[in-house]
Amino acid sequence: MELKQPINPELIDEYYAKWIKLGWYAAGRPYQGSVDPEKLIVETTHIGRYEGRLFKAMLTWVRDYNDLINVQKLLHYINDADQPVLGAVVEIAASAAGALPRMKAILKRCQPLKDAEVLFKETDEFGVYERNQKEFSKKEYLKWGLYCTMTEFYEDAMYNRHYVLMNNPLLAIRALIGPNIRSEILFELEHRSQISITALKEHVGYAYSAVYTEVMNLIRNGYLSNETNGKKQMITMKKPFAKYLKSIPV
Repeated sequence: MELKQPINPELIDEYYAKWIKLGWYAAGRPYQGSVDPEKLIVETTHIGRYEGRLFKAMLTWVRDYNDLINVQKLLHYINDADQPVLGAVVEIAASAAGALPRMKAILKRCQPLKDAEVLFKETDEFGVYERNQKEFSKKEYLKWGLYCTMTEFYEDAMYNRHYVLMNNPLLAIRALIGPNIRSEILFELEHRSQISITALKEHVGYAYSAVYTEVMNLIRNGYLSNETNGKKQMITMKKPFAKYLKSIPV
């Protein structure tokens, strides 16, 4: 992901709206569609360098909701991330939450910068900001090749978990059965019917074999149904189970 300067204000507004949808208490309206948390995290590693508030919202969300992050899915996107930024965010936030062990797979895939640079791309005509960041940079950033002095979180600018789960059905499913491939499949099938396993694979971001195995397990246990359409198996969530998912209190 490459950002052109100056950054389109509408693009910035979209990222604000998406983080508001995920629970950031900021001015503006929440995003109207579904938000892919892992994709948003990856994209914010880039735009967050220009918008410090977005970076801080991401840092706080990873601390507060790391249990709902699908690590495997985040690894699927990792080549699109600003990896030093992602590494720093995950390590700082997960350490603060006591959740570092489950996030270590992400850290292993992130590469630090060889030549350190200032994290936030501020307008700095006289170099004062850059000198300050280099002089007082926190060690948590330095190990990733970044100069930054900010490690605090938003403590009074985040909605509670009830708001987050009520407004993000995918996260509500993850809260129930875990942030895994099954959650991704059930979320997609809540909104789609008569979809092939190949098409489903494209939406959930897992390998075909993994999606096929999980779908067959769900069919075997009576949660999904399948019909043959030519050479394709078309998958649908059974109505009683779909009704059950919609009734989950959050």
